[in-house]
Amino acid sequence: MSKYKFNKEQLSFVEDKLGIKGKIRVVFNYIFTSLLLAILYYIVFALIFDTSQEERLVKENKLMADEYKRVSKKMDILDNVIADLRDRDKEIYRSIFKSSPPDFFSHQYNSQLYSQLDSSADLELVNFSTIKTKNLEGMLTNENSIFDDIMDKAEKNSAVTSIPSLIPLKRINVSQTGASIGKRIHPFYKTTAEHTGIDILAAIGTEVHATADGIVADVIRSDRGRGNEVIIEHEGGYTSKYAHLGDILVRKSQPVKQNNIIARVGNSGLSFAPHLHYEVIFNGEIMDPVHYFFADLTPNTYREMMILSMSSGQSLD
Repeated sequence: MSKYKFNKEQLSFVEDKLGIKGKIRVVFNYIFTSLLLAILYYIVFALIFDTSQEERLVKENKLMADEYKRVSKKMDILDNVIADLRDRDKEIYRSIFKSSPPDFFSHQYNSQLYSQLDSSADLELVNFSTIKTKNLEGMLTNENSIFDDIMDKAEKNSAVTSIPSLIPLKRINVSQTGASIGKRIHPFYKTTAEHTGIDILAAIGTEVHATADGIVADVIRSDRGRGNEVIIEHEGGYTSKYAHLGDILVRKSQPVKQNNIIARVGNSGLSFAPHLHYEVIFNGEIMDPVHYFFADLTPNTYREMMILSMSSGQSLD
Protein backbone atom coordinates (compact mmCIF):
# COMPACT_ATOMS: atom_id res chain seq x y z
CA MET A 1 0.00 0.00 0.00
CA SER A 2 1.51 3.31 -1.10
CA LYS A 3 2.02 6.17 1.32
CA TYR A 4 1.35 9.85 0.45
CA LYS A 5 2.62 13.10 1.83
CA PHE A 6 1.52 16.76 1.32
CA ASN A 7 3.70 18.82 -1.01
CA LYS A 8 3.57 22.46 0.12
CA GLU A 9 4.98 23.77 -3.17
CA GLN A 10 2.45 21.97 -5.33
CA LEU A 11 -0.28 22.25 -2.72
CA SER A 12 -1.25 18.62 -3.34
CA PHE A 13 -0.61 15.04 -2.06
CA VAL A 14 2.10 13.17 -3.86
CA GLU A 15 3.17 9.51 -3.53
CA ASP A 16 5.99 8.94 -1.01
CA LYS A 17 8.42 6.60 -2.70
CA LEU A 18 10.77 4.68 -0.40
CA GLY A 19 14.41 4.48 -1.18
CA ILE A 20 16.63 1.44 -0.70
CA LYS A 21 17.30 2.31 2.94
CA GLY A 22 13.62 2.74 3.60
CA LYS A 23 12.79 -0.60 2.06
CA ILE A 24 15.54 -2.30 4.09
CA ARG A 25 14.23 -0.67 7.23
CA VAL A 26 10.71 -1.91 6.52
CA VAL A 27 11.90 -5.45 5.87
CA PHE A 28 14.01 -5.42 9.05
CA ASN A 29 11.09 -4.18 11.12
CA TYR A 30 8.87 -6.89 9.68
CA ILE A 31 11.40 -9.65 10.41
CA PHE A 32 12.12 -8.34 13.93
CA THR A 33 8.43 -8.10 14.74
CA SER A 34 7.86 -11.64 13.45
CA LEU A 35 10.70 -12.99 15.61
CA LEU A 36 9.33 -11.26 18.69
CA LEU A 37 5.89 -12.70 18.05
CA ALA A 38 7.36 -16.17 17.47
CA ILE A 39 9.31 -16.00 20.74
CA LEU A 40 6.22 -14.78 22.58
CA TYR A 41 4.10 -17.60 21.13
CA TYR A 42 6.77 -20.18 22.10
CA ILE A 43 6.98 -18.89 25.70
CA VAL A 44 3.21 -18.92 26.09
CA PHE A 45 2.97 -22.42 24.56
CA ALA A 46 5.81 -23.75 26.75
CA LEU A 47 4.24 -22.37 29.92
CA ILE A 48 0.79 -23.76 29.17
CA PHE A 49 1.52 -27.00 27.32
CA ASP A 50 4.14 -29.71 28.11
CA THR A 51 5.87 -31.76 25.44
CA SER A 52 5.78 -35.57 25.60
CA GLN A 53 9.39 -35.63 26.76
CA GLU A 54 8.66 -33.13 29.50
CA GLU A 55 5.63 -35.13 30.61
CA ARG A 56 7.77 -38.26 30.75
CA LEU A 57 10.43 -36.47 32.80
CA VAL A 58 7.79 -35.17 35.21
CA LYS A 59 6.45 -38.69 35.72
CA GLU A 60 9.97 -40.05 36.20
CA ASN A 61 10.74 -37.36 38.75
CA LYS A 62 7.59 -38.19 40.67
CA LEU A 63 8.40 -41.90 40.63
CA MET A 64 11.95 -41.18 41.81
CA ALA A 65 10.62 -38.95 44.60
CA ASP A 66 8.23 -41.68 45.74
CA GLU A 67 11.02 -44.27 45.55
CA TYR A 68 13.31 -42.00 47.56
CA LYS A 69 10.67 -41.67 50.29
CA ARG A 70 10.20 -45.45 50.35
CA VAL A 71 13.94 -46.13 50.51
CA SER A 72 14.34 -43.48 53.22
CA LYS A 73 11.72 -45.23 55.34
CA LYS A 74 13.52 -48.56 54.85
CA MET A 75 16.83 -46.96 55.79
CA ASP A 76 15.29 -45.57 58.97
CA ILE A 77 13.95 -49.03 59.84
CA LEU A 78 17.34 -50.63 59.13
CA ASP A 79 19.09 -47.99 61.24
CA ASN A 80 16.76 -48.79 64.12
CA VAL A 81 17.34 -52.53 63.68
CA ILE A 82 21.12 -52.07 63.57
CA ALA A 83 21.01 -49.86 66.66
CA ASP A 84 18.93 -52.50 68.46
CA LEU A 85 21.33 -55.28 67.41
CA ARG A 86 24.27 -53.16 68.57
CA ASP A 87 22.64 -52.70 71.97
CA ARG A 88 21.86 -56.43 72.24
CA ASP A 89 25.42 -57.31 71.25
CA LYS A 90 26.74 -55.01 73.97
CA GLU A 91 24.46 -56.63 76.53
CA ILE A 92 25.62 -60.12 75.50
CA TYR A 93 29.25 -58.96 75.71
CA ARG A 94 28.66 -57.49 79.18
CA SER A 95 26.90 -60.63 80.43
CA ILE A 96 29.74 -62.89 79.26
CA PHE A 97 32.84 -60.76 79.90
CA LYS A 98 31.44 -58.61 82.74
CA SER A 99 32.68 -55.41 81.07
CA SER A 100 31.76 -52.92 78.40
CA PRO A 101 32.75 -53.87 74.82
CA PRO A 102 35.64 -51.93 73.22
CA ASP A 103 34.81 -49.18 70.74
CA PHE A 104 36.60 -50.33 67.58
CA PHE A 105 35.27 -47.60 65.26
CA SER A 106 35.18 -44.30 67.11
CA HIS A 107 35.73 -42.27 63.92
CA GLN A 108 32.47 -41.43 62.17
CA TYR A 109 31.93 -41.67 58.41
CA ASN A 110 32.43 -38.32 56.65
CA SER A 111 30.07 -38.18 53.66
CA GLN A 112 31.26 -34.76 52.50
CA LEU A 113 34.84 -35.98 52.35
CA TYR A 114 34.00 -39.05 50.28
CA SER A 115 31.74 -37.09 47.93
CA GLN A 116 34.83 -35.17 46.74
CA LEU A 117 36.65 -38.30 45.57
CA ASP A 118 35.17 -38.26 42.05
CA SER A 119 36.36 -34.71 41.41
CA SER A 120 39.78 -35.03 43.05
CA ALA A 121 43.05 -35.29 41.20
CA ASP A 122 45.11 -38.50 41.24
CA LEU A 123 47.76 -36.99 43.50
CA GLU A 124 45.13 -35.88 45.99
CA LEU A 125 43.63 -39.39 45.99
CA VAL A 126 47.06 -40.93 46.61
CA ASN A 127 47.70 -38.56 49.52
CA PHE A 128 44.24 -39.24 50.90
CA SER A 129 44.75 -43.02 50.64
CA THR A 130 48.14 -42.76 52.31
CA ILE A 131 46.71 -40.83 55.24
CA LYS A 132 43.80 -43.26 55.59
CA THR A 133 46.19 -46.24 55.46
CA LYS A 134 48.33 -44.76 58.23
CA ASN A 135 45.24 -44.11 60.32
CA LEU A 136 44.05 -47.69 59.78
CA GLU A 137 47.47 -49.04 60.72
CA GLY A 138 47.30 -47.03 63.91
CA MET A 139 43.79 -48.33 64.61
CA LEU A 140 44.91 -51.90 63.91
CA THR A 141 47.79 -51.57 66.36
CA ASN A 142 45.39 -50.19 68.93
CA GLU A 143 42.86 -52.96 68.35
CA ASN A 144 45.57 -55.63 68.63
CA SER A 145 46.51 -54.26 72.02
CA ILE A 146 42.82 -54.29 73.00
CA PHE A 147 42.47 -57.94 71.94
CA ASP A 148 45.63 -58.84 73.83
CA ASP A 149 44.18 -57.12 76.87
CA ILE A 150 40.88 -59.00 76.43
CA MET A 151 42.69 -62.34 76.17
CA ASP A 152 44.77 -61.52 79.24
CA LYS A 153 41.67 -60.60 81.23
CA ALA A 154 39.84 -63.67 79.94
CA GLU A 155 42.62 -65.96 81.12
CA LYS A 156 42.57 -64.34 84.56
CA ASN A 157 38.77 -64.02 84.81
CA SER A 158 37.22 -67.11 86.37
CA ALA A 159 33.78 -66.13 85.04
CA VAL A 160 34.84 -67.04 81.50
CA THR A 161 35.70 -70.65 82.43
CA SER A 162 32.63 -70.88 84.69
CA ILE A 163 30.26 -71.06 81.72
CA PRO A 164 29.68 -74.70 80.61
CA SER A 165 30.83 -74.09 77.05
CA LEU A 166 32.47 -77.43 76.16
CA ILE A 167 31.35 -80.89 75.10
CA PRO A 168 31.86 -83.24 78.09
CA LEU A 169 33.29 -85.98 75.84
CA LYS A 170 36.38 -85.47 73.71
CA ARG A 171 36.85 -86.42 70.07
CA ILE A 172 33.24 -87.38 69.49
CA ASN A 173 31.58 -87.69 66.10
CA VAL A 174 28.42 -85.82 65.17
CA SER A 175 26.72 -89.17 64.58
CA GLN A 176 26.99 -89.85 68.33
CA THR A 177 24.43 -87.10 68.98
CA GLY A 178 21.20 -88.31 70.53
CA ALA A 179 17.95 -86.63 71.55
CA SER A 180 18.07 -83.25 73.24
CA ILE A 181 15.50 -81.50 75.46
CA GLY A 182 11.79 -81.70 74.76
CA LYS A 183 9.15 -84.41 74.63
CA ARG A 184 10.72 -87.72 73.58
CA ILE A 185 9.63 -91.37 73.51
CA HIS A 186 10.85 -93.28 76.55
CA PRO A 187 12.93 -96.32 75.45
CA PHE A 188 11.30 -98.70 77.96
CA TYR A 189 7.79 -97.38 78.62
CA LYS A 190 7.22 -96.25 75.00
CA THR A 191 5.36 -93.21 76.26
CA THR A 192 6.07 -89.54 75.67
CA ALA A 193 8.14 -87.99 78.46
CA GLU A 194 9.97 -84.73 79.01
CA HIS A 195 13.68 -85.10 78.23
CA THR A 196 15.80 -82.62 80.17
CA GLY A 197 19.23 -83.04 78.58
CA ILE A 198 21.13 -84.39 75.59
CA ASP A 199 22.17 -88.00 75.05
CA ILE A 200 25.69 -88.57 73.69
CA LEU A 201 26.47 -92.13 72.62
CA ALA A 202 29.86 -93.39 73.81
CA ALA A 203 31.62 -96.57 74.78
CA ILE A 204 31.79 -97.66 78.40
CA GLY A 205 34.90 -96.20 80.01
CA THR A 206 35.04 -93.04 77.88
CA GLU A 207 36.35 -90.16 80.00
CA VAL A 208 33.82 -87.50 81.04
CA HIS A 209 35.18 -83.95 81.46
CA ALA A 210 33.83 -81.04 83.48
CA THR A 211 32.52 -78.43 81.06
CA ALA A 212 33.37 -75.49 83.36
CA ASP A 213 35.00 -74.55 86.65
CA GLY A 214 32.82 -75.26 89.65
CA ILE A 215 32.13 -77.19 92.83
CA VAL A 216 30.75 -80.73 92.92
CA ALA A 217 27.33 -80.17 94.48
CA ASP A 218 26.34 -83.83 94.67
CA VAL A 219 27.47 -87.33 93.76
CA ILE A 220 24.70 -89.91 93.32
CA ARG A 221 25.25 -93.67 93.00
CA SER A 222 22.14 -95.59 92.04
CA ASP A 223 20.85 -98.48 89.93
CA ARG A 224 17.64 -96.60 89.14
CA GLY A 225 16.58 -93.51 87.26
CA ARG A 226 19.60 -91.51 86.11
CA GLY A 227 21.96 -94.06 87.66
CA ASN A 228 25.34 -92.77 88.78
CA GLU A 229 25.31 -89.00 88.53
CA VAL A 230 27.56 -86.00 89.18
CA ILE A 231 26.12 -82.51 89.69
CA ILE A 232 28.42 -79.49 89.46
CA GLU A 233 27.49 -75.93 90.37
CA HIS A 234 29.21 -73.06 88.54
CA GLU A 235 29.39 -69.31 89.03
CA GLY A 236 26.77 -67.13 87.40
CA GLY A 237 23.81 -69.40 88.16
CA TYR A 238 24.89 -72.39 86.02
CA THR A 239 24.58 -76.07 86.95
CA SER A 240 25.71 -79.05 84.88
CA LYS A 241 24.62 -82.67 85.35
CA TYR A 242 26.29 -85.87 84.12
CA ALA A 243 24.20 -89.06 84.36
CA HIS A 244 24.32 -92.85 83.64
CA LEU A 245 28.00 -92.84 84.62
CA GLY A 246 30.23 -95.78 85.32
CA ASP A 247 33.16 -94.87 87.55
CA ILE A 248 32.90 -91.54 89.40
CA LEU A 249 36.28 -89.89 90.04
CA VAL A 250 35.25 -86.89 92.17
CA ARG A 251 33.62 -86.40 95.56
CA LYS A 252 31.01 -84.01 96.88
CA SER A 253 32.22 -80.43 97.61
CA GLN A 254 35.36 -81.00 95.53
CA PRO A 255 36.37 -78.01 93.34
CA VAL A 256 36.95 -78.91 89.70
CA LYS A 257 38.42 -77.03 86.76
CA GLN A 258 37.18 -76.93 83.21
CA ASN A 259 38.31 -80.06 81.31
CA ASN A 260 39.06 -82.02 84.50
CA ILE A 261 38.13 -85.72 84.21
CA ILE A 262 35.27 -86.32 86.66
CA ALA A 263 33.94 -89.76 85.62
CA ARG A 264 33.68 -92.39 82.90
CA VAL A 265 30.75 -93.30 80.68
CA GLY A 266 28.66 -96.20 81.88
CA ASN A 267 25.22 -97.76 81.49
CA SER A 268 23.90 -97.34 85.03
CA GLY A 269 20.29 -96.67 85.95
CA LEU A 270 17.43 -96.85 83.51
CA SER A 271 19.61 -96.60 80.40
CA PHE A 272 18.89 -98.26 77.06
CA ALA A 273 22.56 -98.25 75.90
CA PRO A 274 25.91 -96.90 77.08
CA HIS A 275 25.76 -93.13 76.78
CA LEU A 276 26.17 -89.88 78.70
CA HIS A 277 23.08 -87.92 79.64
CA TYR A 278 24.23 -84.28 80.00
CA GLU A 279 22.21 -81.31 81.26
CA VAL A 280 22.76 -77.55 81.56
CA ILE A 281 20.60 -75.52 83.95
CA PHE A 282 20.71 -71.72 84.21
CA ASN A 283 19.02 -70.04 87.18
CA GLY A 284 16.75 -73.06 87.58
CA GLU A 285 15.72 -73.18 83.91
CA ILE A 286 16.55 -76.19 81.73
CA MET A 287 18.66 -75.14 78.73
CA ASP A 288 19.48 -76.95 75.49
CA PRO A 289 23.07 -78.16 76.00
CA VAL A 290 23.80 -77.98 72.26
CA HIS A 291 23.67 -74.19 72.47
CA TYR A 292 26.48 -74.32 75.04
CA PHE A 293 28.95 -76.26 72.90
CA PHE A 294 30.13 -73.09 71.11
CA ALA A 295 33.72 -73.36 72.37
CA ASP A 296 34.16 -76.83 70.84
CA LEU A 297 32.15 -76.70 67.60
CA THR A 298 32.50 -75.07 64.22
CA PRO A 299 29.32 -73.45 62.81
CA ASN A 300 28.77 -76.35 60.40
CA THR A 301 29.23 -79.01 63.08
CA TYR A 302 26.97 -77.08 65.44
CA ARG A 303 24.23 -76.98 62.80
CA GLU A 304 24.50 -80.73 62.13
CA MET A 305 24.46 -81.58 65.83
CA MET A 306 21.47 -79.31 66.47
CA ILE A 307 19.49 -80.89 63.62
CA LEU A 308 20.24 -84.41 64.88
CA SER A 309 19.36 -83.60 68.48
CA MET A 310 16.07 -81.95 67.48
CA SER A 311 15.00 -84.61 64.96
CA SER A 312 15.64 -87.60 67.21
CA GLY A 313 12.31 -88.56 68.81
CA GLN A 314 13.72 -91.46 70.87
CA SER A 315 15.69 -90.87 74.05
CA LEU A 316 18.04 -93.40 75.61
CA ASP A 317 16.85 -92.93 79.20
